[in-house]
Amino acid sequence: MEKRVKNGRIEWVDIAKAIAIILMVVGHECPQRSIITFIFSFHMPLFFIMSGYTAGKITTWSKFFNKSKKNFIMTWLLAALMIILLGFEIIVVQGKGVSHTLCLDLKGIIWGSNYGVDNLNNVGVMWFLIVFFWAKLLYNFLEVIVPNKYNGLLLGILSYFAFVISSKMWLPQAFDIVPIAAFFMWTGSYLKSIQSKLDFNTTQGSLLLAAIFIFWIAMMQNYIYIDMSVRHYPLFIFSILEAIAGTICISLISNCFSKIGEFKALKIIGRHTLAVLCIHHLDLYWLWWGSSISKWYFALILRLLIDLTVLFLFLMFKKYIKERKVK
Repeated sequence: MEKRVKNGRIEWVDIAKAIAIILMVVGHECPQRSIITFIFSFHMPLFFIMSGYTAGKITTWSKFFNKSKKNFIMTWLLAALMIILLGFEIIVVQGKGVSHTLCLDLKGIIWGSNYGVDNLNNVGVMWFLIVFFWAKLLYNFLEVIVPNKYNGLLLGILSYFAFVISSKMWLPQAFDIVPIAAFFMWTGSYLKSIQSKLDFNTTQGSLLLAAIFIFWIAMMQNYIYIDMSVRHYPLFIFSILEAIAGTICISLISNCFSKIGEFKALKIIGRHTLAVLCIHHLDLYWLWWGSSISKWYFALILRLLIDLTVLFLFLMFKKYIKERKVK
């Protein structure tokens, strides 16, 4: 796969992430089974896979601790802050008691999951950041102590046991999702390591790509998809492979899009998916204005417009602050 690097970023990766984050918003509103199946066949695993693809190797303890400290601030602490801010919105908009909401926030931060424990509903999409932190920690830890070529097997075994545990109970900090997310990260790293050996223009490469695409489509035709947040892994290994196949196909499409200037907006969105995630979490849809819209497609269009408009305003403000500092 061709890599196009600009300002230290891989453009097709940004486009793939933009597609996935937009589809995340769509998936939260759309009730159509076929569309949901398509979106959830790859969209959140793609972020973990792309993280492994773009990450540098962690081979020393000093790198491990420095990286983990940075990830803790940028992911876990950010997730906790977002859960607290949503709690503040609940107090203001719904008039819930402060003590009750603070208790709900504490439970949400501890468990890191929606619905699975005491009907928690304040974690929202922040489960992803909590899982991302621990998965990155696990993956980087294994990178330091074990040659990375063996980590796929180790994480695959851990993922299976996590899957078994999650069918019985959900763990604090969503630890039962963590090994699966870490396995996706390893997958991204592995795909990068073999990328130079893959040539989809050859007969063998074309057949391999066709097999990947057919497998992905066949799984979707049977309405099989993966939803990590609620531990939905039908046929387990097959839904894991489906997510990998879907990510590969979307990555190839994104690589084509990266050569077309009209997709510049996707590149911008893809560079700021973390901001979109936080905006989506706090956009008051579930607390306030969503209930006044009867048609799901109107709600979807409006929510996308609001989330992306807030992102645009955020980027404009960020640019303004940066320019003021330069002066």
